[in-house]
Amino acid sequence: MFAELELWEDSVERTPAEQMAVDEALLLRATAVVLRTYRWQAPAATFGYAQQWRDVRARTGTLPLVRRWTGGGVVFHGEDLTIGLAIPAAFGFQKKQTPEIYEEIHGAIRMAFWRVRKDVRLAGPEDCHPGPECFTSPAQNDLLAGADKLCGGALRRGKAGVIYQGSIQGTSLPEPVQIAAALALEVRRFENAAEIAREAGRLAREKYSTASWNEMR
Repeated sequence: MFAELELWEDSVERTPAEQMAVDEALLLRATAVVLRTYRWQAPAATFGYAQQWRDVRARTGTLPLVRRWTGGGVVFHGEDLTIGLAIPAAFGFQKKQTPEIYEEIHGAIRMAFWRVRKDVRLAGPEDCHPGPECFTSPAQNDLLAGADKLCGGALRRGKAGVIYQGSIQGTSLPEPVQIAAALALEVRRFENAAEIAREAGRLAREKYSTASWNEMR
């Protein structure tokens, strides 16, 4: 997909609001394609930008809950490997059709999966059915093994480029470096974490931690 990519294996413990803020800050500040991988310090849920707070809260109980900047359905986090892929505008991905972007990203992640399991495939139209929860409602070009969904994602386009947020769930998951190597020919270490963290702190306080953001619908 890319000639080169910067990998950020982010091991800092963050709140759900902070995790979402870091992904947004990454797109706003990144000058190269950056893959950020992270895990969750405790179970939580995220939900798509267009979803209704009341409906989502009824499904997630007392779990910490935050609205994503991207679309899609409810995702339950805890044991999953979560990724944020920031693609600056200079790479032109915002001009591509949404199914094409998913096919390229998930196709690469599928290649990474082949190191640990061979039964992973891209979902076709016959696999898809709508629903409010991401991992019980496969969409075209999600990653499946049999009827089980292993990877789904959501996008946000803007003047800065495209941010993809994805969750990889199940057993025998690929390592971040394997995913990065499937996405790009050359992988370098991301070096600007401190700068991104400063911008993310502001976004977490002023946006993702607020009722005006999370309960806007």
